[in-house]
Amino acid sequence: MGSYTEFSVGGYPLVQTKSYAAPEVLSVFRESDKCVFQRMFSERNPMVWGSVKPEDDELETVVLYQASAEKIAQRLDIMGFSLRRAEQDFESLRRERIEEIQPDEDDREDVWAESRTEIERLTFADYADNLRSVMQRKLRTEPFEDRNGPDVSGAERYILDYNEDYLMGYFCSDTRFLIRVACSLVPPDAVVEQDLTEVVNAGYYQPDEPICENALRTLTEDYPVNAKIIILTEGSSDAAILREALGLLYPHLIDFYSFFDFDTSRAAGGANQVVGVLKAFIAANISNRVVALFDNDTAAREAARPLERISLPKNVAVLHYPALESLRCYPTIGPTGTVPFDVNGLAGGIELYLGKDVLSSDHPVQWKGYSESMKAYQGEVMHKASLQDKFWQKVKSYKAKPDQIESADWVGLDQIWMSIFAAFD
Repeated sequence: MGSYTEFSVGGYPLVQTKSYAAPEVLSVFRESDKCVFQRMFSERNPMVWGSVKPEDDELETVVLYQASAEKIAQRLDIMGFSLRRAEQDFESLRRERIEEIQPDEDDREDVWAESRTEIERLTFADYADNLRSVMQRKLRTEPFEDRNGPDVSGAERYILDYNEDYLMGYFCSDTRFLIRVACSLVPPDAVVEQDLTEVVNAGYYQPDEPICENALRTLTEDYPVNAKIIILTEGSSDAAILREALGLLYPHLIDFYSFFDFDTSRAAGGANQVVGVLKAFIAANISNRVVALFDNDTAAREAARPLERISLPKNVAVLHYPALESLRCYPTIGPTGTVPFDVNGLAGGIELYLGKDVLSSDHPVQWKGYSESMKAYQGEVMHKASLQDKFWQKVKSYKAKPDQIESADWVGLDQIWMSIFAAFD
């Protein structure tokens, strides 16, 4: 008969596979999500295992991967499986299917008429609404008879019926699109889980095996979407600060990114260096997704201008630090003295994103040289080393008191990361 492993969202079994978990499904987890603990048979998912008689109840060792729906959704967005792309993918394949089952002129009997009508009505939004209902009502797919209940709609029955081509009748080129949709239909703290207990007990995996890590390694051999996204920054300080912020604010996403290593490579920093490295990556046809991340200042905008003349491949994104509301009226020093000014696009180095609890009136922006090509001055915040020291003290403080982390100002760094998260949407 074999052993099975189930992937569930909010307790609803979405994907079931025999002997081994699908690597694509495992890719939404990381080894840090692995849980090994003891439970009774009666504590298993009743939608999969049903009820257990008291005399059959026993203790078992559980092996599973588990994270919240919110975290899984964020990871999928980063990987490129956003809701927006899910809708595009769904509608494209739905239209293809409708074309495939159009009647031939010679056919006297239109055998696909009912199915075609159902699919024509089932837009992405309609499918999502009916899948939400199926999950909330805990209706089970074929071979269970739940689909034949008197209160089951036609669209719900379509989802629950056996579909040879698409899991749960969901039109997608990758199962992770369906997972992303399902995560949007449950509360953010709902549990997303791959239960491997049965297949581990059957010997398909070893209990101490890095199952998720091995699955990712298999996928990344020929599928770049599962590999880490490379981030190119203007310097090692930018990379260190952003890496630390990611670990504090979004620790569940840290394994999705890799920073260009200035220290090991002994590479020079600066915006021009980022442009050079990016051009080299493009010329070498690097398959990893790459984010070239520039400062929000005049020098960076000038250095990045040559990239506007290049047709960038889809796996490359060019970003600048986002404009901040707090920088629209920031103290600056120039020939006329200290004047508040909008320094977005003119002086937005990483130090201005460290938070109001790091910045102070002792750190105005000083105007430097004038760029003829950009028709703008380049600005630089004063006493940068002092600001960075304050930031690392701030990090140390909140690492010691992680429950108080939200009381600090992380707006600037959070907005940088939000722009990176959306780079390939």
